[in-house]
This record gives sequence, structure tokens and C-alpha cells, in this order.
Amino acid sequence: MNRKILLTLLIIGAIFTLTLSGCAPKEDPLQAEAQKTYVAQTVAVQFTKTAIARPSDTPVPTNTPIPSPTPQSTVEATATSAVPTAAVGTTEVEETATSLPPSGGTDAGVWVRSDPVDGASISAGGKFNVVVTLMNIGTTTWTTDYYIQFTGGDAMGSATKINMPYEVPPQMSVQFTMEFTAPTTTGTVRSDWSIVNPNNVGIGIFWFEYTII
Repeated sequence: MNRKILLTLLIIGAIFTLTLSGCAPKEDPLQAEAQKTYVAQTVAVQFTKTAIARPSDTPVPTNTPIPSPTPQSTVEATATSAVPTAAVGTTEVEETATSLPPSGGTDAGVWVRSDPVDGASISAGGKFNVVVTLMNIGTTTWTTDYYIQFTGGDAMGSATKINMPYEVPPQMSVQFTMEFTAPTTTGTVRSDWSIVNPNNVGIGIFWFEYTII
């Protein structure tokens, strides 16, 4: 086959191809745009359904109320473990004082009871004994260098300074027997005293008060 025949066949083939492409149906632009819109809406609906069905990425913890701290109770000085149950008198604490002893810790003492009790009637001019109970409510042990000291009122013939008769650990009590002589005049008599540590610092006060008849 010569060149002329081959060229003729190629030209005929090209014309046939152009004829067929011209016969293909035209695409409707409105229909294509509607198809795109439908696809976009379908995708949007699927995203919405997924977002509703999926749980939250970061769950919010439920706030749990923090319980309020329980306040510590204040322990009042008592003589339950240190004072004989047969002791007679009142059990009210008159006053408490504290100080820091040289060795550290806290010094503190309270009056527990007196026998006869405050307000009792005493014969004028007569001798009488009073048993007074004191308690160590500090954190140090009272040695025999601790003492009680008369501070005012009427000493009624008693010694004005009396050392502890023995060591008194914390939360334990000590008893003194006071030898008094009642005034010769009638009426109310009062004798003020203090519990004192080795630094001569008062760590508690108490008193005796009687009716002289």
C-alpha cells in the first residue's frame, strides 16, 4: 500500500470520528447543577446525624461537694482519772493560764475543787483545814520546783508559798491540805492564790472564799 492510499484512509477515519461526536446528546447544565446540590445536601445531613450520635469528646465531671472539715472539740479539764470519787466539793474550773517553760511545751493548771466548798460557813477565830485539788492541763510535768503562791486577800495564817509535794504529769491532779485560821470578824473572807512554774510565772489562779460566822 502506497502512501497516497494510507493518507486517504486516515482522512476518512478522522471525518467519521467527528461525525459520531457531533451526534452525541448534549448534557443539560441545569440537571448537572441539581445533581451537585442533592449530593451536597446528602453529605450535610450525614454530618449532622454523626454529630448527634457521637458522645461528647470531653465529658464534664460531676462536681462532688467537699465535706466541711470537722472542727476539733475543746477538751475541758476534768478530774475523772485523777481525783478520788469520794472527794467533796464543786468541780468548776475557775480560771486557766498558760506559759512556755524553759524546756518547751506548755504550762497550764486549773483549780478543780475545794473541801469545804467556797461559801461554806466557818466559825470566827477557829482553825480549819481545806483540801484543794489542782490539775495539770499543760504538756509538761510539774516538778517539785513548781509551787502555789498566795497573791492577795487574807492568807488566814497559812504559809504563803508551798512547793508541789511530788511530780504531777499532764492530766493528773495534786492535792494540798491548807491549814487556815479564820478571821475573828464575821463576814466574807477571800484568799487568792496562783500556780507558779520554776520561772516564777503564774500558770493558773484559784481562791478560797468562806463566810465567817
